Amino acid sequence: MSCACRRGAVLLALLPMAGCATMIRQGKSPLLPAQMSPDSVVLDIFLVRFPFGDPDANEKLWEEIDEQPFSPRLRQRWSRNGFRVGLVTGQMPIDLSKIMELSDKPPANGKLEQTAVKNLDAKPRVLRRHLQLRAGQRGLVQTSGVYQQLPLVLSDQGGLCGGTYSLAQGMFAIKAFPQPDGQVRLEVTPELYHDQPQQRFVANQGVMRLEVGRPKLVFDDLALAANLSPGGLLVLSSLPNRPGSLGHYFFTEKGDRQEQKLLVIRLSQTQNDPLFEPSPTLKTE
Repeated sequence: MSCACRRGAVLLALLPMAGCATMIRQGKSPLLPAQMSPDSVVLDIFLVRFPFGDPDANEKLWEEIDEQPFSPRLRQRWSRNGFRVGLVTGQMPIDLSKIMELSDKPPANGKLEQTAVKNLDAKPRVLRRHLQLRAGQRGLVQTSGVYQQLPLVLSDQGGLCGGTYSLAQGMFAIKAFPQPDGQVRLEVTPELYHDQPQQRFVANQGVMRLEVGRPKLVFDDLALAANLSPGGLLVLSSLPNRPGSLGHYFFTEKGDRQEQKLLVIRLSQTQNDPLFEPSPTLKTE
């Protein structure tokens, strides 16, 4: 090989090294972590199962959960339909921490994580996940299995109504709205999905597009809104003395034995960007 060829080969060999040096100086490593959007929040979702009607979970536990922040009218509507809701601020109650089986292990990102349990009486089963949302973005939290046939009875000011739904499943739609003071306003609405997926046309900014999805009932009269500070908890469950109610189907499950559920939503993280413009105030009733 000639001297000119050898010099050319050396230069080619040094080019990748020079490129790496340039990337390091500019601080553009591809391994840098992705940044959250300035209007994003992260929620920790806990779904806890325990024996149906358990007095500790239905009575003692709720002595330390504040139900008063919600209007009497909203609490009455939730109670008539078998639901119960409250807030926890400040230090977490010991009984709630025990039933949630909290540990130093972080929840799985975007996936449900099941705590192995041998005896339901001794230790409830806990499902955990992270849910990251941007301001106003819609997220779904599933609380029930799929009912082949669900004979639903609803209660409102006009009396009782309802119907029977196939392949029904209870979920909560969640939206988060960061506030200038560092709190996050959560809007939570129960929804019942049913039947097989269907095609439908949906209007979006004046454009019609075809979507495939399951039909659903949206219970806007049961929608609630709550302000949470980092570490604050929104707790939802059912009333064991409302069989056949919407809350009963959302928060109970039949297997070898009937079980009841508790949903806990914890505000884990918020960007709290002072430049972020908050959304208009949401109604709580």
